[in-house]
Amino acid sequence: MELFSKTVAAIMLIVLLPLLLLISAGSLLFQRFPILFKQERIGFKFQTFSLYKFRTMKINNTNQLVTETGDKRITQWGKILRIIKIDELPQLWNIVKGDMRFIGPRPELPEFVEKEGFSFLHSVKPGLTDFSSILLRNESEILSRAGGIDKYQNLLEVKVELGHLYAEHKNFWLDMKLVFLTLVSIFFPKTAVTLVKKFFIEKHKPDLIPVVNDWIA
Repeated sequence: MELFSKTVAAIMLIVLLPLLLLISAGSLLFQRFPILFKQERIGFKFQTFSLYKFRTMKINNTNQLVTETGDKRITQWGKILRIIKIDELPQLWNIVKGDMRFIGPRPELPEFVEKEGFSFLHSVKPGLTDFSSILLRNESEILSRAGGIDKYQNLLEVKVELGHLYAEHKNFWLDMKLVFLTLVSIFFPKTAVTLVKKFFIEKHKPDLIPVVNDWIA
């Protein structure tokens, strides 16, 4: 499965090369260098790695760790990349390198990780998408409604629970379903949320439904 993920990611990088070059050209035109943003994250067995994205923020920012709605650090070009989520494409290279998989809990910043709570990292690698990526797709808006970025630690508790849920039930077919639901979430986010809650959360961890509903209501 690991070799399969790396091979698919490598093929996608080749196929998407024209798009990657186009985005790079746009970034260079509207933002100048650097084109890519690199940030340390915690990966499998708590090893650190450098996660790559297309840069969407101003270079001289406040180094605030969590993004909020209307964040003034985000450039106009960055807003476009973030809306359609293509700022995440360079993470295909992280998959090729073996830092990540397509499916798995989103990699977190070292500042927010403690080993006991994130014990699922002993059995699964972080990924591009998972339950929380679908349920909490507009995370900055969710935090804004909840009272701001100071509430991130509370939201992180939900993401950790969802990470454990994935690790406990991880298999090939679950991964395929999450790939499909991630694609659905791009065009029909509410439908994807409903399907994840109905067929996964209610089935395996029903006590989490009220908590999830409180955040995404």
